[in-house]
Amino acid sequence: MCADAVYDDSRSTLARREFLQLTAASAATAMAVRAMGATTDGSAAKNTPRQTVCVLGASGHVGGAIVTALLSAGYHVTAISRSAGKLQSIQSEHEGAKGLDTLMGDVSSDTAADQLRAEILSRFGRPSAIVAALSSPAADAPMRILDTPTAKLREAFNSNFFSHVTAAVALIPSLQPGGVYIGFSGGLADFVVPNMGALSMTESALRSLYSVLAAETRDAKGSASPAEVRLLSLYGLVATDPTVKGDVYIDARQIGIRVSEIVGRPEDFPGPLLAIKSKQYS
Repeated sequence: MCADAVYDDSRSTLARREFLQLTAASAATAMAVRAMGATTDGSAAKNTPRQTVCVLGASGHVGGAIVTALLSAGYHVTAISRSAGKLQSIQSEHEGAKGLDTLMGDVSSDTAADQLRAEILSRFGRPSAIVAALSSPAADAPMRILDTPTAKLREAFNSNFFSHVTAAVALIPSLQPGGVYIGFSGGLADFVVPNMGALSMTESALRSLYSVLAAETRDAKGSASPAEVRLLSLYGLVATDPTVKGDVYIDARQIGIRVSEIVGRPEDFPGPLLAIKSKQYS
């Protein structure tokens, strides 16, 4: 889709066109600079060795776009998924790319999340950023709350809300001082679509959760450089095919670029609640 169909209302000091432009020339430049061990904006070149960013849900549409953007920006990326097969696909897609590791893991329980944290610290040390691109399409099935068994609604919250809680509790403490933790939600917290009330409820809960996480990390006692917490809400459908056009779509590549910018310059995106909106929802 055309980049100018995406509206970004994040409180960034960057010029709009810096975010929205994604030309072949700039992509080629990023790849060339990355090959020399630097980045186009210097975000990952400030530290040696390169900063490590862990991406949960790396095999999803959004997660995959984030992995690609972070690699292009020169970060060391640890792609995390529950599926060995999907991790192999990620490795194949980025064959020859420097700075990519994969790791099996999940945050379906406190025990699983603690095991994932231990594995990350053992293999890669403290990451500079963690991106929780968590989603469960199966939990997004339409349901009318008044006609839905409570157990099914609990399942939706377990998948779309408590996975974020479990991940944050386990992984935020593993970050480097001043590290960045980014989560995602949709835009249905602001309005209700027929038969999609469960999504409105879980996304409202996510908004509150990330506000609380930001406050708690900011007020953490004994922390000279607390973690930076951000929630990026996506108002629109994510287009994984760049040829797809329409006012309702957000290009997945733009999401990846925005995440890379937040990781590199969190002070330009004070949050904690940020958003990318398609033209239809601007």
